[in-house]
Amino acid sequence: MRKLANRILALFLLFPPTAYAGPVYETLAGAAPAPVLSPSLPEAVPADTRAYGESAVSYTARNARKLAAMAGKLTQINFTDGGMDGQDKYFYWGAPSVVRQVTPAQTGLIRHWTSNGVVDGVPVVDLIVKSGALKAGPRPYIIPESHRADYYQDLHGVFFTTPEFRPGDLWMGLQPDSDYVDFVVDRNMGALYLAPGNYLFPCPLKLPGWLAAEYSKWKASGGPMPSGMEFTFNQVEREGGLQESLDIPVTVVRYQKGGKVTVLRPDLLAKPY
Repeated sequence: MRKLANRILALFLLFPPTAYAGPVYETLAGAAPAPVLSPSLPEAVPADTRAYGESAVSYTARNARKLAAMAGKLTQINFTDGGMDGQDKYFYWGAPSVVRQVTPAQTGLIRHWTSNGVVDGVPVVDLIVKSGALKAGPRPYIIPESHRADYYQDLHGVFFTTPEFRPGDLWMGLQPDSDYVDFVVDRNMGALYLAPGNYLFPCPLKLPGWLAAEYSKWKASGGPMPSGMEFTFNQVEREGGLQESLDIPVTVVRYQKGGKVTVLRPDLLAKPY
């Protein structure tokens, strides 16, 4: 019972359920009327599905172009009420009007803060330095404020910033001595500018293993969509179904761990591209 409760909580945190009916969605300025969520495949598909073995350069380039073309075209699909003292949450398909495609050469040296994360007892910064790859997380792009947060469900993958951007402005609870990795990528990698200091390498939607298994079980059954899974499964359907995961290959230039900075490629530090 506890295991099931934990899974339901995780699902709520990743993909919160609808709290209000259609009219509430239409009250937010600039938002289109909310579509009726149904088991059928939505008409608009924001991302091309990834062919088996397709490179990160090819996938990110294609999808950065497609997502940039969606800038300013927002449809509000969900809302949860935070109450008098909580944070209201708004969920959208599409992208904010400021989103645009950029090249790695335009951003220069790239930084990814790890928030001092640890996986199986190993600091994430060590995993990145050793593997030379960044993995996408499960959350989409979020614009948080004290009283509300906007979730852009189509914008997900590997998020990054630049060394000169202040970590305190990223809403991640970072400190100047938090762990980070500075790196460069293939100059043809596709990327998106989201906001000052916020960038994205678009990657296939990542679900927790148990949730991906539930989706596969539903698809194999041919039956109706399970109650309570509509919001999550519709997003998967919108993107063409479950896809092979994608890592972003990087060349680590410099990293910070425990407040200590180590430079691996001084040549790229001086001239990234």
